[in-house]
Amino acid sequence: MPGPRPLEASTWPERYAEPHQDASCAMCEKDFAAPDIGWGLLLRRGVYGNAYLWRSGRVRGYVVVMWTGGHVARLTDLTARQLAGFMTEVTSAGRAIEAHYRPMPGLNVSLLENDIPHLHAHLIPRHPTAPTPDRPPAFAHLDRDRQDETHIQADAAALRALLADPGATEAVVGDTLPPSGGSGSRDAGRAGDEGSEEAVV
Repeated sequence: MPGPRPLEASTWPERYAEPHQDASCAMCEKDFAAPDIGWGLLLRRGVYGNAYLWRSGRVRGYVVVMWTGGHVARLTDLTARQLAGFMTEVTSAGRAIEAHYRPMPGLNVSLLENDIPHLHAHLIPRHPTAPTPDRPPAFAHLDRDRQDETHIQADAAALRALLADPGATEAVVGDTLPPSGGSGSRDAGRAGDEGSEEAVV
C-alpha cells in the first residue's frame, strides 16, 4: 500500500508578505460610502466594518463584512475594543442572514487572512440543498459565476431591514444584540488606538 504523498513545496506570493505603508490594497481603494462597490451591495455601514451582499459565486446570501477603519491585515492587529466592535457587527450580519434565509442548517464564518490581506469576514449560509454539508463550501462556489441580480436586489432590501432593526432577529436567537452603529466616530475603528447553492430560497 503506497504511503502518504509528500507535501508539495510552495512559495508564498509577494502580496502575502508583511504589509507596508505604501502597499496597494484592493479593498482600501473601494469607496466605503457608496451603496454599491461593484463586488457587493451595502447592507449596513457600521462603526468598524461594512456588511455587503456579495455578487460573486453561487451561494445565495453570501455576505462579506469588511473592516473600514484604515488598512488592517489581520484580526490580531486589533485592540480589544476594536475586536469586540468588529465581531459584534459580524454577528449582527449573521443573525440577519439566519432570520432571512430560514430554515438554514448552518452558517460558516471565515476569516481567510492569506487571501486578500485586508481584514474581512465571509458569512456563508449553508442552505438545505448545499453540497458537502459536512465540509466547508468549495471556493469555486464563492468565487465563480455571478449571483442573479434580481435575487441580489430583493435579498439586499430584506437584509437591510433586518439590520436596521436588531429586534427583528429576536425570534431566531431569543436575544438581541446591542446596536453596533449609531453616532460613533469613524475614527473609533482605526487600528492602533475573508453542486450549486443558489436556488434554495
